Amino acid sequence: MLMLMRGVYSVRVVMMAIQILIFLPAIVQAESSLLGSENRFRLQAGLHLSETQEIQGTNAGDSGNIEGSPQPATEDSATKKPDIVLSNVLQLSLTDVIQTTLTNNVAIAVQEYNSRIQRQNIINNEATFDPSVNAEVRAQDDTVPIASAFANPPISKTDQQRWKVGLNQKLTFGTEYEFFYEGIRDGTNSLFAGLNPQYTTRFEVNLTQPLLKNFGQDVNKSNIYIARNNLSISQYDFKNQVIDILTSAENVYWDLVFSQEDLKVKQQSVQRARDLEQRVKAQVEVGTMAPLEILQAQAEVASREEAVINAEKLIKDNEDNLKNILNIAFDSEKGTKNIQPLDAPQYDPQAKIDLNHAISQALRQRPDYLSKKKELDTRNIQVEFNENQTYPTLDLVASYGLNGITGDARPVGLGGAPRISQFGGTFGRGMERALSTDFDSWTAGVVFSYPLGNRAAESQLTAAKLEVAKLLLDIKDLEKTIIIEVREAVRQLETDIKRVQAARVARHLAEETLNAELKKFEVGLSTSFQVLEFQTDLAEEQSKELLAIIDFNKSRINFRKVIASTLDHHRIELAEEQKP
Repeated sequence: MLMLMRGVYSVRVVMMAIQILIFLPAIVQAESSLLGSENRFRLQAGLHLSETQEIQGTNAGDSGNIEGSPQPATEDSATKKPDIVLSNVLQLSLTDVIQTTLTNNVAIAVQEYNSRIQRQNIINNEATFDPSVNAEVRAQDDTVPIASAFANPPISKTDQQRWKVGLNQKLTFGTEYEFFYEGIRDGTNSLFAGLNPQYTTRFEVNLTQPLLKNFGQDVNKSNIYIARNNLSISQYDFKNQVIDILTSAENVYWDLVFSQEDLKVKQQSVQRARDLEQRVKAQVEVGTMAPLEILQAQAEVASREEAVINAEKLIKDNEDNLKNILNIAFDSEKGTKNIQPLDAPQYDPQAKIDLNHAISQALRQRPDYLSKKKELDTRNIQVEFNENQTYPTLDLVASYGLNGITGDARPVGLGGAPRISQFGGTFGRGMERALSTDFDSWTAGVVFSYPLGNRAAESQLTAAKLEVAKLLLDIKDLEKTIIIEVREAVRQLETDIKRVQAARVARHLAEETLNAELKKFEVGLSTSFQVLEFQTDLAEEQSKELLAIIDFNKSRINFRKVIASTLDHHRIELAEEQKP
């Protein structure tokens, strides 16, 4: 018998091992898909979302969870991957929400493409200074009758093959050069051609150097500087988009937590009303209360059940909002699940925030503000460029060439002894003659031009300066807006701390008052109407306390947003912040 049991146990172990091997690839694939955002984001080791760190200090204040709320995520639950699906429930911690938002959100993906496009614009502008190789090959054949009676032969036949290879480039100081080699082969039926066929070789270099307009690196690289600034602006916009979306995701997560916890409060309120209804029925049956009391209790039960129905709708609305941010299709398997948040809202007020430090941090880190500053740099670059364009065109031009000629020498004579050209030889001999520098040519000079009035360039310069002045006003206005937002965020955070403290006292007093009223009701010194009123008061105070704690958490989220510390708080590094 013992051997049989061992055999059965061994078979079960083998079956379990086979099942694990079957489902292991699917599990690994699911986990790898959740980490797909690492190409854009890096969540540094030790990511924590316990909401216990703030900009100033770590003094522990009055802390605690809401009674009846889900417990805070433990270290294990905080490191769980998204998509923890149990039956008809999708469990999500705040960490899961952050990771999934970074991975799946469409708006973030769209903004990332803008940065990629700007990187290509930089390359496009840098390509202005890439050297260019050009080549040319041509062939020509002409047959022309000659009207002269002395022509011999009377029909001229010529053929020509031309080939040319060159290199040209524009340099960052505005210098433009061209170097080329050209070879020509000419053939003719003329009796007077000393070389037939004749090979002409030429090496030439041409230089153009602006001396006023378009001179200097800053002018010629202005488009590159602007493209780099546009990349930085797109990166700031990308960072700002991520902060906004993560802030929205966190807020919706806490809205869902509130709606679920508030549903529990309302369900408890319904249960209290039903318990009271049973007590009233018992007392009516023994004749200590009028039947009217039952109607009042039943009416209150119905009213509170309506509140439960509305609370359930709010949960569904918040679930849809969260799924939308996470880009979870509503008709998918996960989209049909009910979301169960794993994190509970925390109330842990920190040391008093240094307002001046917070404002300074916001002006130092806010991506929208840094974007404006970078735009100002771009405008100043445009002013410098337009100022240069008001100068006259004064270009130094020069060229230098080497010439060589060779061919099949033929005797040519007209009534006397025939003569033979001294430049006969092979094609290579012509190259040697050109490179010997015995047959060179050069040119040098300056080219000047200036439009009378120069109104086009002057108007563009004036417009560029006006753009700078306008942008400076925009930056000043944004600075004031940022300061106001930080002040309001700090004030709201301080207000919510006081709200939580007051709401806790009010909820505790409502509990004590209800308990006292129930004792009076038991001895006939109170009515069901009064008890129901105190029950309603307790439910309202419980909801207010819950809302105050949720608002406290959302105020901290907003505070981190206005000082641009959201990514640092979650230890997220954007790959887009790297230099091109």
